[in-house]
Amino acid sequence: MHPTDGTAHAAAEAGMNEVFFSYPRADRAAVLPLVKALRAAGVSVFLDESGIDEFEGITDEIRSALAGARLFVAYYSATYPTRPACQWELLTAFRAAIALGRASERILVINPEPVVDHIQPVQLRDARYGVTTGPESATRLVERIVARVAESPGCLGDAIASKRPVWRPLEHLGSERFVGRVDEFWQLHQALHAFEYLATQDGASAGQAVVMGLGGVGKTLLVEQYARRFAAFYPGGIYWFTSAASHTPDAPASDVGQADVLAQHYQQVAAALALDSAALDPVQVREAARQHIETINEPCLWIVDDVPGELSPGVVRELAAPHPLGRTVMTTRWRGYQLPIVDVDVLHSDEAYRLLTTARTPNGPAEETAARMLVQRLGSHALAVDLARGCLADQPGLTYTELLDQLADTQDSDAFQELVKDLYMQVPTDHTNDIAATFARSLHHLDDHALTLLRIAALLAPVPLPERLLTSISTALNDQDEQSARRADRRALSAAQRRSLIRQTGTEPPSWFMHALVSRTLTLHPETTRLKPALRQAALTATTHLMQAVYTPGRLDLADVMPHARALVEELDTSESLDLLDSVARYDYESGQPASASHHYQRLTDAQATQQGGDHLSILTSRNNLAAAYESTGDLGRAIPLYEQNLTDIQRVLGEDHPNTLTSRNNLAGAYQSAGNLERAIPLFEQTLTDRVRVLGEDHPDTLASRNNLAGAYRSAGDLDRAITLFEQTLTDRVRVLGEDHPNTLASRNNLASAYQSAGDLERAIPLYEQTLTDRVRVLGEDHPNTLTSRNNLAGAYESAGTRNNPSPCTSRPSPTASGCWARTTPTP
Repeated sequence: MHPTDGTAHAAAEAGMNEVFFSYPRADRAAVLPLVKALRAAGVSVFLDESGIDEFEGITDEIRSALAGARLFVAYYSATYPTRPACQWELLTAFRAAIALGRASERILVINPEPVVDHIQPVQLRDARYGVTTGPESATRLVERIVARVAESPGCLGDAIASKRPVWRPLEHLGSERFVGRVDEFWQLHQALHAFEYLATQDGASAGQAVVMGLGGVGKTLLVEQYARRFAAFYPGGIYWFTSAASHTPDAPASDVGQADVLAQHYQQVAAALALDSAALDPVQVREAARQHIETINEPCLWIVDDVPGELSPGVVRELAAPHPLGRTVMTTRWRGYQLPIVDVDVLHSDEAYRLLTTARTPNGPAEETAARMLVQRLGSHALAVDLARGCLADQPGLTYTELLDQLADTQDSDAFQELVKDLYMQVPTDHTNDIAATFARSLHHLDDHALTLLRIAALLAPVPLPERLLTSISTALNDQDEQSARRADRRALSAAQRRSLIRQTGTEPPSWFMHALVSRTLTLHPETTRLKPALRQAALTATTHLMQAVYTPGRLDLADVMPHARALVEELDTSESLDLLDSVARYDYESGQPASASHHYQRLTDAQATQQGGDHLSILTSRNNLAAAYESTGDLGRAIPLYEQNLTDIQRVLGEDHPNTLTSRNNLAGAYQSAGNLERAIPLFEQTLTDRVRVLGEDHPDTLASRNNLAGAYRSAGDLDRAITLFEQTLTDRVRVLGEDHPNTLASRNNLASAYQSAGDLERAIPLYEQTLTDRVRVLGEDHPNTLTSRNNLAGAYESAGTRNNPSPCTSRPSPTASGCWARTTPTP
């Protein structure tokens, strides 16, 4: 794979070689005699002439040579696993060999070492051939390879080809400076594919793995690099979700916290798959994801990053891929999950030295000694070493010796000692002082704007930060136009990235990630404390502005903003924080997460009562929304008293005829109906309809909703004559006012068909069901929940009519009014 001398040659056509020989350049002298002997024996051998040792992938020439080879021969010395190019070649050949049969039949490992522990994957250890220094042993080796070539039918061929998997919601870029971790890569791969590799099978947990380690050792980056390097094994796609646990890595998840983890997870899944989360509950989102994977029908990789500790087994199961074709990887700092664990420790000292010196080769023995000492002082901690590398890269005149001295000078202040204590909770090693000093030192020489952006990021969640949110905050803080802010931000972010303080994780749309340990370093800095009120105010203002889009049903482009909005409302200290919490709660409600919404609405009403007083309109609105959230979870015992109190208070404050009073009465009636108390529901619905006709007019959408709701209550009470009359009137009015294709018009047609069916009038019910299904497929799409409801309702009507030969793809039949018998305007903004 590397340059040869004048006596060795590559075949004229790379695709015609029988053997692809892979080796590190350091072993050239040992390899060339073997290659020469193979060629003398009539075997065509390919060796790469490029001499490229570090690259992210393999070239077309190498891919062609691999495809044309019958055998892949790896000179697997101790150096081999440290060379990324060698690993790329081996991985490509391994995937092809697996596709053609057993890997050991197509891959031969020449092991010049006295041990085999360095050989990965372990399946290749039984394919090794020893090497000694005598010519007889070399001759026997050549004979074995020649014999294996003769036994190998055909070439690796099309199995080399692979399609690029789709990343959802966005592709992670990894790092060009990634070093080592070969053993961890293959341990992870073997855990995910245990049923395929019987030698490594460990039972029921096959297909899932936990990547575990302390903060800053590189768990997330390891999984990113695995996903990129092993992407060909997952043609069905790579799915990346974040639980955002780094801010409280050791805290057990409470019941509310566990519910929040699931709520946020399903919101991310819905956004990644472009599902209308407002119309789907978590069970439906998971089922839609399962169907999505099944439709693609190819293996996929399902990643859940930064999982908090002590989640229940049920929650962990729900975080995992919803289909057997999905392989699940979770990263965490907690060791208690009963899944195969891939431990990620600090780097090997040689790997850490290699990472540190990518900035600059040490100049002479003294500098090399200083570089080795730096690695030792930092305990080979991956993030700390990379930050030290960033300091050297950004200051060309800074020597390794000077950086060592600066670390000692940084360790005097009270702020530094606080940082040490904080980091020790997350990185408990004997090297915490020097690691903390490196973190603190890495912030020196950044300009004010770069530091400001990093301090803003430190206020937010430890997940990828969308650039549009950062630019919005920067614009609000500096009172400049967005285009100028974006240009200045990108210059500052690039400078911070050169120092490894932040890294770009996505480009479409742009996003950035700052590690939680860097965030803590900034948070504990005295200047950050001084600037925090202004930074937080700008962040609240900008995020609340972006969140206004939450009031538009079906919006999916806020999923990347939500973790940061949640982080900002952990503290409710200003009116802006209350506004943002209201948007967060509404987002959860609209995206089908009522349990999370009720938690946030309760926090909101408590804070408003303290800050604004009991009769403030905002409290009445929030209490109404809290009741609606409880009702959506089925907790009518808490919903109904809240609705009753709210109606009493809002009548007193706003008056009998205010639109919000009418909405409150409608909502209370709906809750009574949900509880089966029609004797109280129907009079309230009747009064609301009468009042809305008088106050809002016959054709107001709220009036039409009231008529629809009253009709539904009549039907529930068995009064089908009055129900059908009102449903017919509502449908006629909605067609005229809203149009044929409005979702509410389609709901009215469905409800009228259901009433006809309840009355036994299938001759009128079935045509309406058929028309509704046709229209919903056209307007909403095949997979929309309301479309599925229509299909089920039509199937039920066909069954009732005895025409069982009609298409009925669904086996269960939900209530024909699943699309909504009584409409409400809650939660209200």
